[in-house]
Amino acid sequence: MSGASGWRYVGASVPGVAHLADHIDCQDAWAAQRLEADSVLVLAVADGAGSAAESRAGAALTCQTLLTECVAWLSRSPAGDWTPAVALPMLQHIQSVLAQQAAQLQQPVRELACTLLGAVLTADRALFLQVGDGAIVIGDGAGYRPVFWPQGGEYPNETHFVTDPTAAARLECVILAEPVTEVALLTDGLQSLALHYHSRQAHLPFFRPLFQRLRDYPATGEPAELTTALERFLSSPAINQRTHDDKTLILAVRLPADLPLAEAGLAIEPLAKVADPLHSAPSILQEDGPDEAG
Repeated sequence: MSGASGWRYVGASVPGVAHLADHIDCQDAWAAQRLEADSVLVLAVADGAGSAAESRAGAALTCQTLLTECVAWLSRSPAGDWTPAVALPMLQHIQSVLAQQAAQLQQPVRELACTLLGAVLTADRALFLQVGDGAIVIGDGAGYRPVFWPQGGEYPNETHFVTDPTAAARLECVILAEPVTEVALLTDGLQSLALHYHSRQAHLPFFRPLFQRLRDYPATGEPAELTTALERFLSSPAINQRTHDDKTLILAVRLPADLPLAEAGLAIEPLAKVADPLHSAPSILQEDGPDEAG
């Protein structure tokens, strides 16, 4: 690519071994959209509640609705009203859309319950929002940090959902007035691998090789080969022996302006070896996070 800096991203959702054993589909969802000649990226991830009958549909609808809301917000004011207050109308619209879908299905809206992670990334600032567990992790290649800590419920293995009456009170939103060059959104099925619970930090050996292989790949957008490789990684024994839950992961890196594709790397099977760092790190992944979401 040339000109303004753009985004390369990859995302995948895979069912956990527990759902595979019971012949249940993955209840996670994700969505992404690039805008303004690739310089703006909007991301969404949702994890359907395991106890909700229509959680898969709820998660997918929540992701698509958040993308629509974010794009509309950016188009109404290109400069953007960049305050955390913008997140509440987005959540309220998601709740309205879910309520309409529940009415069509003749189901209580709680049957569409899901968590939510969202990100809007521009050249010089970013918006992040969250309801429930899962994590958004940002970094610069040298270190990584979670934007929020996963939200647990009153009891172990509980979390909060966008359909909860208290969702607005649980909504977290932060604006960063700085460029973000690497970002990951992940559901709670990966929390015990990606986060260090004792220090409340991101686990660098998990993220660094993933981001590096994504950055090295010679294409912008969402390369299909990377998607397939990420699905294999998330379904690998190295991951499944540590978590039985559904797993979703989006990775995105901002590429420098005027970077020729020839200099972007020559990665082949770009994520195939990412599991290696996990074998050296299980001792610090000591505590599982809440995983009531599907």
